[in-house]
Amino acid sequence: MTSWTSFKDLLKLSESVILGRNHELFPDFESMLRKQQGNFYAILKNPEKDSKYRDLLKKAVKEPVQIPGWQTAQTLPASLVNEACILSDMYNLDELVALSLLVHGEEQAPIYPGLKRGLISVLLYYDAKYSQSTALKLIVQAERGVHWTYSLTDDVLNFLTQYTNQLFESGLFERLLDVHSEFTVTKEMELLSTNQALGPPRHRRQLMDYIKKTRMSIADIIFSRAAQRGLSLAQTLRLIDYLSEVEPDKEGQPSGEMSNIILLLALLYAFDLSVIHRHDEGEELAKDLPIVKDKSYVSEISKVLDRSGKTWKNPGYQGLAQLAWATTLAALRSIPEKAEDRFRQEFEQDEHFVDLALANKAFVAISELIKNNSLLILEEFYIKRLHYLLTDLIVLMPLKIKELRNKAEETARTLIVYEQEGLVPPAHLPQHFENLLEAIASVYNEDPLDLNLCLEFWYSSDYHGPQRNNARQMALNKFVRLAGDLLPPSLYIPYTRMLGSLANSPRAAHYVFNLLKQNGVGQASTVSWDHFFSTLARYLANLRQETFPVQDTVYRQRGTAIGGITAQEMVGFQEILRLTRIVASHDDVARVSLAENPVWTPLVTFLGLVTCSVPLLLKADLLKALSAFAKSRDIASTLWYYVEMAQVIPTAPSTSKFPQRGIHTDLEEVESRSEEYPVSRGFLELLNALVEVDVPLHLGAPNRTPGIDPYVKFVVESVLMKSHSRAYKKSSDKWQICELAVKFLHKLLMRYEPAVGDIQHRERDAPQQPGYSVLVAMLQDSPLLKMILYLIEESVRHFDEYVDFPERKACERTALSCLNIFNRCIQMQEIFLEMVRSEGSSLRVTSLGTLLLGVNQRTNRPDHMLKIAKFVSYGSEYMPDHAVEAASILAFVASIPSAQQQLLALFTEEPNDVIIRHGIVEILDDAFENEEQGRKVKLCLLKMLQQGVNLPHPSLVHFLLGFSIQKPLQKSQLQNPGVYGTPKNCLHSLLNILDENLKGLVDAAVVMEGYKLLHVILSHGTMSYPVLRFLKGNLRNFLVRHGEALPFSASPTMEQQNSTAHLLLCIAIDIRVSSLRGSTSQAQKLASVIFTSERTVDIADGEAGQRRDAGISNLLSRTFASITGMPFVSRPRVLALLDSVDVSQLAVPIPELELFDLGQLQSLLKECEMPSEDGGPSVVNVRHLQRRVERELSALEGTMALAQRQAIMQEFKIILKYSIEANGVKQQMWTRRCFIDSWRQLIETILLSTTNYSNDILVQIIQEVLRKCVQDSASQELNQPLCGLLVIAVTSLRVQAMKKQESELTDSLVAFLDERRTDLLSEIGMSPSALRVILKGIVEWILKTGPSAQRIRINLYTALIGCLRLSAVNPSRDSRGLGGGITAGLQAIGVETVLEYGDSFLSALFRDSASGHDVQRMLALSLLDTIISQAPIGPVASYAAKHGYIRHLLDILSGLDESLISLVCQELSVMAMKYLQLYSSIMSFFTRMAMTSRGSQLLLDCNLLGRLSEMNAFSHRPQAGTVDEYAFLSSPFHRFQEILFPAFSLCLAMLSGLGSEHRIIREQVLGFLLAHSETISSILRSGQTLNDLHHLEELSLLTNVISKATNIEVIHKGADGTNEIRDQIERLQTICLSLLPAYVPTDVAIDRVLRFSGVEDDPNSNIARHKATSMYLQVCLNLLNIVMNMTADGTRIYSRTVFTASFTMADFGAAFTGTRPQTTRSVALGVVVNIISAAAKRLKTTEVARDTLSRKLEVVESLPVDEINQFVSKMISEGSSISEKREAARQTLTKVVESQVVEITQCRFILEVSLVLLWKHMEAFVSTNDTMNASRLNISFDASFRFKEDITHYLDETFYKQVEEASKVSGTAGKPDDFNLLFIRRIRKITQG
Repeated sequence: MTSWTSFKDLLKLSESVILGRNHELFPDFESMLRKQQGNFYAILKNPEKDSKYRDLLKKAVKEPVQIPGWQTAQTLPASLVNEACILSDMYNLDELVALSLLVHGEEQAPIYPGLKRGLISVLLYYDAKYSQSTALKLIVQAERGVHWTYSLTDDVLNFLTQYTNQLFESGLFERLLDVHSEFTVTKEMELLSTNQALGPPRHRRQLMDYIKKTRMSIADIIFSRAAQRGLSLAQTLRLIDYLSEVEPDKEGQPSGEMSNIILLLALLYAFDLSVIHRHDEGEELAKDLPIVKDKSYVSEISKVLDRSGKTWKNPGYQGLAQLAWATTLAALRSIPEKAEDRFRQEFEQDEHFVDLALANKAFVAISELIKNNSLLILEEFYIKRLHYLLTDLIVLMPLKIKELRNKAEETARTLIVYEQEGLVPPAHLPQHFENLLEAIASVYNEDPLDLNLCLEFWYSSDYHGPQRNNARQMALNKFVRLAGDLLPPSLYIPYTRMLGSLANSPRAAHYVFNLLKQNGVGQASTVSWDHFFSTLARYLANLRQETFPVQDTVYRQRGTAIGGITAQEMVGFQEILRLTRIVASHDDVARVSLAENPVWTPLVTFLGLVTCSVPLLLKADLLKALSAFAKSRDIASTLWYYVEMAQVIPTAPSTSKFPQRGIHTDLEEVESRSEEYPVSRGFLELLNALVEVDVPLHLGAPNRTPGIDPYVKFVVESVLMKSHSRAYKKSSDKWQICELAVKFLHKLLMRYEPAVGDIQHRERDAPQQPGYSVLVAMLQDSPLLKMILYLIEESVRHFDEYVDFPERKACERTALSCLNIFNRCIQMQEIFLEMVRSEGSSLRVTSLGTLLLGVNQRTNRPDHMLKIAKFVSYGSEYMPDHAVEAASILAFVASIPSAQQQLLALFTEEPNDVIIRHGIVEILDDAFENEEQGRKVKLCLLKMLQQGVNLPHPSLVHFLLGFSIQKPLQKSQLQNPGVYGTPKNCLHSLLNILDENLKGLVDAAVVMEGYKLLHVILSHGTMSYPVLRFLKGNLRNFLVRHGEALPFSASPTMEQQNSTAHLLLCIAIDIRVSSLRGSTSQAQKLASVIFTSERTVDIADGEAGQRRDAGISNLLSRTFASITGMPFVSRPRVLALLDSVDVSQLAVPIPELELFDLGQLQSLLKECEMPSEDGGPSVVNVRHLQRRVERELSALEGTMALAQRQAIMQEFKIILKYSIEANGVKQQMWTRRCFIDSWRQLIETILLSTTNYSNDILVQIIQEVLRKCVQDSASQELNQPLCGLLVIAVTSLRVQAMKKQESELTDSLVAFLDERRTDLLSEIGMSPSALRVILKGIVEWILKTGPSAQRIRINLYTALIGCLRLSAVNPSRDSRGLGGGITAGLQAIGVETVLEYGDSFLSALFRDSASGHDVQRMLALSLLDTIISQAPIGPVASYAAKHGYIRHLLDILSGLDESLISLVCQELSVMAMKYLQLYSSIMSFFTRMAMTSRGSQLLLDCNLLGRLSEMNAFSHRPQAGTVDEYAFLSSPFHRFQEILFPAFSLCLAMLSGLGSEHRIIREQVLGFLLAHSETISSILRSGQTLNDLHHLEELSLLTNVISKATNIEVIHKGADGTNEIRDQIERLQTICLSLLPAYVPTDVAIDRVLRFSGVEDDPNSNIARHKATSMYLQVCLNLLNIVMNMTADGTRIYSRTVFTASFTMADFGAAFTGTRPQTTRSVALGVVVNIISAAAKRLKTTEVARDTLSRKLEVVESLPVDEINQFVSKMISEGSSISEKREAARQTLTKVVESQVVEITQCRFILEVSLVLLWKHMEAFVSTNDTMNASRLNISFDASFRFKEDITHYLDETFYKQVEEASKVSGTAGKPDDFNLLFIRRIRKITQG
């Protein structure tokens, strides 16, 4: 015997190839079959014991030995060896095989918790036998044959046919029969019992099932071979010998074991020639059968089956074989003439064998086989063989059938004579025809497979099939009709019963209805509707001949024998009622015709008989017949009224002196005494049928309280509550009654929708919906709830025994209905409880979850949920429907946070922990026979696990998933099953499901929920890490393997899209977590999986045909080829995923309705919407919609004509269809949105967390996104997440390029908005054509989206800004010859591409900048800013001016004044910051415009500065306070600076744009400054005591504006107007002059500024120091320029001096008193001398420092660590590697060197301006030779004299030498600055002169 695993693999492979049609596995399948051929020859035969192996095992206990098949020598435990020897002795099994079973048993221990390895090995032993036999069965079934075929390729079919032929030719058939006779249930169970190998009940049941299934498989192999290929003569004789020894069952019935019946059917198929009339080429197919090919076959079989042969132990089997042989002989007549001669001698024996079969009661055997074996009708070819047997007999032997009918008539006459004489008829009268009718009735009584075989008995004139089948149907139909002609009494019952069975389908029922209807026309047939109903009416009339008044009672006693009927007549009535019930159940037309016939009146007649004293069985059949009529709504309404009027259940009060009687009396007095309850069951069936269709709320009015509450009360109190206290003759009766009662309650709940009116009616004692009382009882600790729980407990007690019992089916159905009730109550309770609370009702109800967690009074433990949960453990093998419902209840209770401790205590105690957890695991692992059932229960359990993941730890779900409930979640150690005793848990099952999905073996919906559960787990804060560790370590990198399988399909379903979405999110989580935890290899590996190629793509063939549309889509599809110069050869997985989703907008056309108003319809659909359980879109509750419309129609039912009602119902169906389609579209769009959003999140996570991607893939992603989104049919809802990805992708491109330029850009958003212009395209290798196409795509997308799609436009504007900045060029770097020309061209391409769209694009851009969302306005302005910065301002400025957008923006700016004031003066909110951001964006745009002369002129014409002058926000400068650098919101002072700085920048830009000679702009700038003079003065005064860098920056900007806007000409021009303006200008200049002594650029002064501003505490102090120094120098330079403007502008008339003629510190130190504005004489000229000295010194020292740092920058890779740490912040130096530190140091050094270059330039300009000022003043002071000149210069002659004396003292050679050395530094190529030297010579000349 081969190992267990080999047989399991064989079965799995067989199912994949044969059932799964996986032809790719055929080579492996073929190879395995050839290896297993020897095992098939000796099927189920064990390799015998071997003493050599036994000695080897015993030796292994003491020392390591090499066991065959094992890789290394090992020692074995003594217990293992002993168990192997015991197993070997039990089955005479090879010791090594026994050892293998035990080893596998130990490995499978997690799958079989609670069992030892010995018990598991026994299970594996029988599982191996079952797997081997089942695999062989599949192989034999798949061979070529005459009855069925598999959809396999010819190669597979040919191989399997040849393979099976070899097996059977080698004696497999005989081996199978031997095995079947030896391998019996009794023998195997005795063997197991003797060796104590039987475990708990479940283990025993599993063993029993394996044995039975194996025997069934063995029998099926023979059956399949016989049916497909026939049996040879020897095989047939061997099978006959075997069957002849089969004994009947204990009761003497011929049925026996099912496997024996299958062998009997195999024999019947061996004789079968029905293929002749089933196929057009039937004769040719029949010739290949052994029965035709073998010349001796017929004669030999005839001899064996003749009576003279051996008598069988089971006569029924023998009779069936003889009957089948008779039909075979009759069928041989259709063989061609050549073959007919060979069988001519046997043809005469066909009727002989029929007689033999009749003697052996063959027809009775057929009836018994079907009656006692329910599996027989569940297999198509089993029941078909019996069908062909009977139909062949009728068609091929009509004379014999006629003979049987004649004999039946003779028997009937004999019976009549005996009855008339009062004698007992003989016991052995022939009843063969009657038995034939009974056999036909048995075969067609049930049709669970919906084969409709009974239709062959009904001939239709419209039949268009083969002619032979037409004749066959005519013969069968003739038999049915003739059998009913002149029907004798003895045949009446079987014939009626046969008609009932032949009506077992809608079409057949209609044929029967027409037949009985025609029989009653013009003839007195006893088999007609007229006869049936007239007989019942006469019987009713006889029963009503009573003496009691009509009004006294509905129950009357019969008087004389007028109403008496015989037992046979009662059976006849029962069969009539059965036939009526069947016809009415299947045929709607017949049902209505029967009920509405005014002559027959079946409803009145049946109910009349029910109210009479008739036999209980008859009354039960009457009620069942009425239940069939109740399937039609109109009939059900009428029937409710009749039932109420007949008072079958006393509902109305009576004034009679007699007690009211009814079915209640039958139940209490008659049925309880007889211990049989047919009437109760019948009435419950009627009630179930009635409530299924209609529940009248006004039934019984006005005689009683309307409604059906009396009937509900009867069912609950009289039937259900007393069911367990009554005696029963048959135990199944109890469960049948409980089943019907509970089902009735469930149907009431299903029809009930909670309404406030029910609660209000309760207060007023008004009629309520019947489901209300049931729901209330279930939400209370009521007797009804206790009864339902009792039924659950009792059923569990039976099921725990794992044995079959007679009432099992009824018990299962009862338990299922109980579970259904719980689930329905759970669905409604939340709404109902909320209604009770909101209405303030006195009704006391409790959540069902609380009640289910209550104490069980029978066990004194809260174990109700344990009983319910056990149904989950039964589900996979026995009760899948129950598992679905139980799982739903468990999911509800497990979602209650407060119930977790109780559930854990209940489910974790032994042995419940094993039963429940393993039961759920089995459900998730097993494959259900009914795939729909398996799908439902798995979905329910997966959703339960999803809901419980986020519950507080510990919870039931955490326990089921395998997490520790004693330790924190993050400390749980997840292991594979069996490792360290780890049991298999739901997490293992989940991962197995997902792994199986890679092979395509799992339902898509289950996979979707599985991936969703995994996503929920990985999203959990503390569960994700242990699970991710388990996925990477124990499961061979689970996410990598699944990522490589993407996409699951090129055209995925919604479930597959959802699955992919959740998987992508799981991968994103793993990437993010891995990158944060430093596991970069895992993150890079996952990123590589997503970005690597998935499949080869042929653009020319595959996708080009789909991309031929003109426009941007076609261009985008070819762009990447133009980038690389090569065609597409592969498709990255990330793009293949995007290809699989369609972004088109879906919509359902609104139906055209005539009777329904569309507006009201839409409102109704909106009201019926309900939120999705999984967070999806709200969808219409179609069931709720249907009920609402039905209620409305019911209210109008009396006012509508029939035709109008039909029209309304037709339109209502259209509405329902529309609702369903609309729901589907919503779900599909939501699925696509989730898929795209997940895809986006994954890409963004990869871009932000890893570097393992190329720029080419980013370009492809951008192009594919644009290609999809610019389509006309694209949905904005789906475009929204894609446009967000566009921003991230463009940002990543820019970051990559800037990293290559060694720029410090750590924040991608900062990088994106950074305006530094660099040649970025060349860094990322992106061609101009690619950029052009991307830009076109973004612009077209912007134009395609409407103004309402603001979020999309926000992202598109951001992306467009990024793309334009990618093409920008830094002018300082654009001086490198040819390269600069290329990059300048790129810049032109970018802007020109955007402006190609002309006014349409500019219109959208300016419109968005002026209106809409604030962020959209700001980004639109920023985009305009970017466009203007890269292109000539002409088109943009012209459009803005022409359409008035500039003035509109100015109006917006003015409107922001109050908001800006509130930002400075009031408490700030986060939302209020948007006004500041909008203001900044507008000012930035204006500033960009002002950088050109045309733009400045346009702004000047629009009076921009005048508007700014009118704004009061600039006049509300707050006092500077303490600054919190870590505060989220800035201080009021800083917010004011954010308002003021853009205004200063704008002034500077306009002054620069129009030039220094433009008088108007300078006047308007000065007007702006003077309009806010208080603010300006405050800033200037604060410059004397600086607090921080913000003050310094503020002063720098202001002094820059003043220096450019003021000169002596402006001052004297102002004199022409008013003195006030001139005074204000002079006042500003005076203040600026007074500041100059404070900004002498000495080291001491600068250090003081740095110290007070807190720069030394900055982590990046190196850069911050130079920034502060640069601003300080800029202030000094600006002040010098202002002073320069004060002195002269080239005309002598306005020349003057502003410094005093003094070099001493005391003279200029008085300038800092601050008590009053200082005069121009307050500052001595010595300040300028000090500035020159300080600037010269700083210029030289800065140059030295720059050279030093430049050298260090060149050798930064070799600098020591200590020196590196000086240039990095503390944060970086503490936790970074040396390479990261060197990179940070390189970036810092680069910044510092650049800053020093700026400082050198500033010092040079300071030196130049200072020298000019010094020269001018010295020339003026020295040239003062007389009193008149001294008076003009406001200097005394004595002061002039003293000044001349001090010149040589202060301006000595040291001064000149210092300046000359500084001039060399400021020069170029080592040469001194000629300008400085010129003025030095002039100063020397003045000094020496």
